[in-house]
Formats: sequence, structure tokens, C-alpha cells
Amino acid sequence: MSKKQLLTTGVVLAILGLLIYFQVQHWRKFDWARFRSASHVNPLHIAAAIGLIYLTYVLRALRWKVFLEPVCKTSTWKLVPPTFIGFTGLALLGRPGEFIRPYLISRKENLPFASQIGVWAVERIFDIGAFTVSMTIDVFAPSAIRANPYLHQFRIVAVGLCAAVTLASALAFIIRRRGSEAGAVLHNLTAKISPRVARIADQKIRAFGEGLNTISGGKSLVKLIAISLLMWFMIALAYREVAHSYPPEAAQEGPPSIDVETAKDAAMPTIAGEPLTPENIQTLNAALRSKGFSLRPFKGDVWLFKGNRKVKKVGDRPHLANMDVSHVLLLMGFSMMGSIIQLPAVGGGSQFAVIGALQVVYGIPPEAALSCGILVWLVTFMSCIPVGLVFAHREHLSLLKLSKASHEQQDLAEK
Repeated sequence: MSKKQLLTTGVVLAILGLLIYFQVQHWRKFDWARFRSASHVNPLHIAAAIGLIYLTYVLRALRWKVFLEPVCKTSTWKLVPPTFIGFTGLALLGRPGEFIRPYLISRKENLPFASQIGVWAVERIFDIGAFTVSMTIDVFAPSAIRANPYLHQFRIVAVGLCAAVTLASALAFIIRRRGSEAGAVLHNLTAKISPRVARIADQKIRAFGEGLNTISGGKSLVKLIAISLLMWFMIALAYREVAHSYPPEAAQEGPPSIDVETAKDAAMPTIAGEPLTPENIQTLNAALRSKGFSLRPFKGDVWLFKGNRKVKKVGDRPHLANMDVSHVLLLMGFSMMGSIIQLPAVGGGSQFAVIGALQVVYGIPPEAALSCGILVWLVTFMSCIPVGLVFAHREHLSLLKLSKASHEQQDLAEK
């Protein structure tokens, strides 16, 4: 292992150590018996979630086929094994396995490795763009999360992502039209820092340009956008299936409790979980009135109103068993941000991000949040391993050798 890899691993381990420390501090009253009870899930929902994730790998293979249409004719099913093997390498090896998929496809289709690295880079733009569109619709359109106290922050993030995707798309358009000029400009700018950095930057721009040139026209672009949106919607459905695999919570005896969302809207987070008594309703009303909200009785329940519009029933919160796509889209965002901190076969950041979001954003009990966070990671990230290993065994491939070969090719391209 190189010094750079040792340093990176050390930093990641330190960050994960801090995350674990904060989680342990937060879970001093963690009930392991309740965790075991909360982990009894419906296997049919888990099977459905894994099936949806497997279909997304087929869609990824289809999308790569569309990318390859201008340079070679292939089939979706021919690209399915490299897709599963590539994601299996990523799951088991972490970042060192991320180039396995473009390397295998370049070898299988007899194409330059640099061109497939370009496709891989362009694929990231479509992934981020599709998720950004889904999240933006989720936080701005009327949905089940409209009463969430963090909705304003989510909208700011959505606008920021839209701006970033728009900028990336504009730069991609410029590179596609004037890739050589863009590479020369970046080379001249970075040459002042380091000749090696300048060569790498130039190579990356040219590879990215080659990937963009695989979009043959408007028809292909529409196909790629449609496939990407469908794929991310199916991932959201898989998240929902995992959440729905947990049994409904037992009916509460006595008056309902104040939910986390209403308590945070009133800037009184400590009151969450207390019974919704007349005294607490009066206290909440006084705090909510300055923000344009009010609590009123409606059909025997207490509802949160904004003006004359009903927002939500107080005491209700999204249990795992009744989470909808609008709820899990936000979880997907947290998972994507957390996946930046990733250890081979262990993960780390993604699970912690989902677990934290379930607790903080939705008020899910820590025991159920921990169980669900781990299960989401296993289904969406690790479930490809059995199929990927079967494909690798059938083709007599070693993941470690593939990872080494792909990085050697990458190093050669950067020299």
C-alpha cells in the first residue's frame, strides 16, 4: 500500500472513529433488546428491494450501451456481467475497485480504456442530475414532507445542486464542442503549479470529451435522461421497500405524543414525545403563532394549520412502515453524501448518514434507525456481490487483478 493510500485510509478511519464516538455518546440509552425486536423484517419486501436494485444494474448496462452506440454496436445483456462485477469490486475493495467496470467494458468491446473512463465520468453527471431533479420536485412540490422543519434547508440544498448540475452541464457542452481548446487552457493554467498536474488535467479533459462524444444526438440524450430518471426512481422504491419491511408500530395508548416535526417547528425540540395535553397545546400554539402556524381541532384530532390550510395531524410522524418515496428521497441524499467516507466491504459514512437522518429528520427511534440504516446499505450496496462473484467466476476473473490492471491503465494514461 502506497503512502498516499495509507494516509487516505488513516484519515477515513479517523473520521469514522469520530462518527462512532458521537453515535455512542448519543446512544447511551440504546436498548439492544429493542434493536433485536425492531430487526424482525418481512423478507418479501427485502426480496422486492433487491430485485429493484438488480434491475437498476440492468438499466446501467442499457445506459452504457446507449453511450457506446456511436462507436460500436453491443447488447445490454453483454454489458450486464461487467456492470455487476464492477459494482462488486467497488463494494468489496472500495475506491480501488471503481475502475473495474470501465476496464472490463473497454476490454470486452475492444475500445480504448481512456474513452470508457470518459463515459464513466459522464455517467456521474447523469446520476447527479437525475437525483437532483427528483429531489427538487420532492422538496418544492406538495408532498408528505411539507411539514418537515428542515424543508427550507433542503430547498436551499436542492437549489445549490441545480446550480452545480447546470454549471457542470454547461462546462460539458463547452468541452464537447471545444475539447482541445478547453484542455489547452486548463493545461496552461495548471502548468504553473506542476507539469505533472497539467498533463493529468489535460488527459482528464480529453477523456471526458471522448465520453461526451458518445452522445450521438438529441434522441440519445433523451434516452439517457429517461433511463437515469427511471433508475433513480427505482432506487427510491427499493429504499421504500426496505422501510416497509418493518412492522407497523403498536397503537399508542392514551393521548398522542408531540411529534418531532411539530416540536421543531415551534423551536421547542425538548417537548417532543410529551403527551398532547391541553396545556402543551396551548404552549405550542403560543410558540407557533409567530411563524404563521396554529393548532386546531379537526375531526377529533389536533391538526397543524398554516393560515387556513391543513398541514399535518399533530402526533403523526413517518414510521418506517408508512414512509413514502418523498421521505426516502431525502434519505438517498444523505446516503450519497455519506458515501464519500467509504471503507472496503465496511462502508461507514453512508450508513451513519442514513441512521442520523432517520433519527434527526424523522424522529425514528435509534434502535429502528440503526437496523434500517444497516439494511439499506446491505440491500442497495452489497446485494450485488453474490451475482457479481458468480459472473467473475464464470469468466475466470480476479477482482484484485482487475483492480490492479485498471489502475495501471489509468496510470499509463496519465503519463
